[in-house]
Amino acid sequence: MASTPPPSDHPPEDTPKTEKAAQPDAAAKPDTAAKPDTAAKPDNATQPDKSRVPAPSRAPAPPGSGDGALPLGYAGIIAVLLVVAAVGGGLAIGTLARPSPTARPTPVPTVAVPTRTPVPTTDPQVFFQQLSAGCATEQGLWVVANGGALLRYGGKDWTQVDSTLRTLTYASCDAGTLYAVGPVGAVLIVDDRARSINAFDVTVEDLRAVAAMPQGAMVVGTQGMVMLLSGGTWQPYASGIEEDLNGLIVFGLESAWIVGSKGVSYRLEVAGWRPVKTGVDVTLRAIAGPSAGTAVAVGDGGTILALSGLTWTKVESGIDTPLRAVAAVGSTAWAVGDGGVVLTVDGAFVLPGSAIQAKPTVVSRIDIGTTCTLTSVFARGQDIWIVGSHGGVSGVWRVRDGKVAERWGEC
Repeated sequence: MASTPPPSDHPPEDTPKTEKAAQPDAAAKPDTAAKPDTAAKPDNATQPDKSRVPAPSRAPAPPGSGDGALPLGYAGIIAVLLVVAAVGGGLAIGTLARPSPTARPTPVPTVAVPTRTPVPTTDPQVFFQQLSAGCATEQGLWVVANGGALLRYGGKDWTQVDSTLRTLTYASCDAGTLYAVGPVGAVLIVDDRARSINAFDVTVEDLRAVAAMPQGAMVVGTQGMVMLLSGGTWQPYASGIEEDLNGLIVFGLESAWIVGSKGVSYRLEVAGWRPVKTGVDVTLRAIAGPSAGTAVAVGDGGTILALSGLTWTKVESGIDTPLRAVAAVGSTAWAVGDGGVVLTVDGAFVLPGSAIQAKPTVVSRIDIGTTCTLTSVFARGQDIWIVGSHGGVSGVWRVRDGKVAERWGEC
C-alpha cells in the first residue's frame, strides 16, 4: 500500500476537500498513544469520491461528522487523551475522596446482673413412660424404657438423653459403657465417656438379658440364644440349648451362669455349657452373685434359689408373686418383683468348703411405698436403686440403709 503523503498547507486546486486523516504534530502526541486508533482511520484518505461505498473493514464516520467536523484521526487522539485524563483524574479524585477511617467506638461499661443459682429440677414428663431397667457407670446412672426414651441421672436431675422410641428391657453397665437389649435382637451401646450412642439388631430372637464384660458383653434370649460381643463383632456362643433364657452373670469367657424357662440353669465351663438341675420347673428370670461358685436366682411364684458349687437350694420367700430382678450387694442379695415387692436375702452367698460357717438364710421385706411392678435393681456406692412402672407411669427409688432416701416419678 502506498504511504499517505504528508499534509500540505495549500492543497492543489484540482484536489477536492476530503475527510483526510492527517498525521498530528509529533509534539502533540502523548507517549501512551504512539499510534492513533486505526479503526477510526479511513483506508484511503486521498480518494475524492465521496459516493464510494466504504469497504466492510472501514469504520463508519462518527455521527455529525462532515466538512466542519474534526478529522477522524484527531477524534481518535482526543478520545485517547480523554480516557487517559479520566483515569488520571479518577485516581486523583479517588485519592482525595478516600474516606477517613471509621472512628473506634468508646466501650460502654456493662453492669453484671447476678442471676439466681438454678435449683436442680426433674422434668416429670420423663417418668410418663414405661421404664424397664437401669445400671450405673462411673459417670452417671442410666435408665432404659420399654417403648420409650433413654434417661440419664447425673447426680442432680434427670435428663432425656435421646428421644428415639426404643424397646429395651434389660441393662448392664461397666465403668464407662451402658449395654441394653430388647425384642428382636435390639442392642444399644452407650459410651458414657464419649457420649455416643450405637444401636444394632444382632438376631431375630428376643434378647432378655445382657452382662457387661471387660472386652465386650454377652447376651441371652429366646430359643436358647446366646451371643458374645468380642473384638467389635457379635458371634453365637452356644448351641444345643432350646429353652428361653432370661438371666445371666458372666465372670469370663469360660465362666458364666444362665437361667431360664422351666427352671433350667447352665454353667459355662472350658468344655462348654453344662446343664445343672435346680429342682424347680418355674420360669427363672434373673441371677446374680459374686462368683461362679455362689449365686442367687429368682423367678415366678416368689422363687428364690441359692447356689453353692453345683447345688441349688430353694429359699422360702414368703410370697407367691413373680420376682423379676436380683442384685448382689456385698453379702446380701436384693430381689424385686410384682406388687412393689422388695426383698433382701442374707446368708445366701456361701462357697462350698468355706472357712466361714454358713448362717441361716434370712429373707426380709422392705416397703418402698408402691404397688407398681419392679423390674430392675442395682447398686451404686452405698445406695440401692430400683426401677418400676405401671401402665404409662414409672418411678425410680434410691434406698439407703433400708429406707427410701429419694423417689422420682408417679409410680
